[in-house]
Amino acid sequence: MKILLFDLSTRLNFELIMIRRQPSSLLLAALIVFSSCSLSQMVKMAKDQELTVTPSPLELHADTVNFEISAMLPLKMLKKNKIYTAKPSYVYSGETYSFEGIEFVSSDFPNSKIEQPKVTQKFSMPYVDAMESGTLNIIGIASNLDKSKSKETEPMEIAKGVITTSRLVKDVYYTAYADHGYNNSEELIPTYVDFYFLQGSSVLRQSQVRGKSGKFLDAFIAAKNATKTVSVIGTHSPEGKENINEELATDRAEVIKKFYQKKMKQYDYAEMADSINFETKTVFQDWAPFKDSLAASEDFTEEQKSEILSKISSGGTFVDQEKSLKSLPYYSKLMKKLYPQLRHTHTVIWTIKPKKTDAEISILAKGISEGKMNEDTLSDEELLYAVTLTPLLEEKEAICKAAVKKNDSWVSHNNLGAVYLEMAEKTSDPDKKSDYVTKAVNEFKISNSKEENAEATNNLAAAY
Repeated sequence: MKILLFDLSTRLNFELIMIRRQPSSLLLAALIVFSSCSLSQMVKMAKDQELTVTPSPLELHADTVNFEISAMLPLKMLKKNKIYTAKPSYVYSGETYSFEGIEFVSSDFPNSKIEQPKVTQKFSMPYVDAMESGTLNIIGIASNLDKSKSKETEPMEIAKGVITTSRLVKDVYYTAYADHGYNNSEELIPTYVDFYFLQGSSVLRQSQVRGKSGKFLDAFIAAKNATKTVSVIGTHSPEGKENINEELATDRAEVIKKFYQKKMKQYDYAEMADSINFETKTVFQDWAPFKDSLAASEDFTEEQKSEILSKISSGGTFVDQEKSLKSLPYYSKLMKKLYPQLRHTHTVIWTIKPKKTDAEISILAKGISEGKMNEDTLSDEELLYAVTLTPLLEEKEAICKAAVKKNDSWVSHNNLGAVYLEMAEKTSDPDKKSDYVTKAVNEFKISNSKEENAEATNNLAAAY
């Protein structure tokens, strides 16, 4: 017995000595892995950060949009020797205006385990017309102190659009044209295609290639649409090991990306291929797609749906929550009816919306106003936009009359009245001035009768 204890003690001492003699590179590798895990944890916890935008929606004053963002991180999110940056951007009409990020440096918040780190920062951006409809988004970036390694969250929408009411507060004689609704800037149109995979597989089956999605994508690529970006998002169903699911989601996205690029070569995209940006993303250990599919499913009762949601909201890790579902008597039904929908890739193809040039719109609008062309040659928005393309009030009047005839909307009546108001302002003949003002008032009243609006009300005041 003593000999056995002696041998065991000797062996343990020998192993400890050998461990101490391991190369320092192993320790460095371990630190790198630990650092990467810390960054991943920060990115996962970022979904619980508290973001407040003031004002919301954003507001225009003079020619500038000023706002403030208050960011508060969850407890224990900010890891030692790490930086978390909340980087905002304003996205509108295919354009992006980026701002400096809000930085949380771990050394500045030594009590981040018991006190939520909070930073409030002011922002400003010059306003351009297309910004009225847009979104203020934020991306979280977790990084080392030297920013040599980092991980990012998906963009999160935190505020919408810009209120431009201040632009209506002008001189009493100001003529307010209602927005024509046409965007002459480059616009991107999303097209969605989904491919589904078997459990535990990232192989694109021929049944999918020859099916509805495959045929649609083949025809879409063959048409050589002017494409800017192709974003492929890989997903996985909840069951299975963590590392396998992460690989599956990544591999599925890569498979569809390669399939798309192969099709481009088949249809001889040549130099066009270089202008298309490919993005691959993964949705990993996220219950959101599961919840969406469950809500839309007709295979489960409301009581069962409630029970399922309570299981995945009971705390613990993603794997723990999935294991808790296995205790449900209808788990096999989940596996059969719901899980297959989650083993897929979601592809979003952003193509450039075809548009007429300003010159084409002007010529066509003139033809419509003169009765030489069908009024449906231009959309309502294009026809009203054409009013802005000519400086001649007589041409503006003719186009607005054509718009009133075409759609009889509050916008077209207001804008016709606005033209008459400008005519009244420019003429020195008292009788003509009175006639134009009378016509203008009539159009503004019709406009307001169709829909109460600020523009027509403002114009009535100017007319009176």
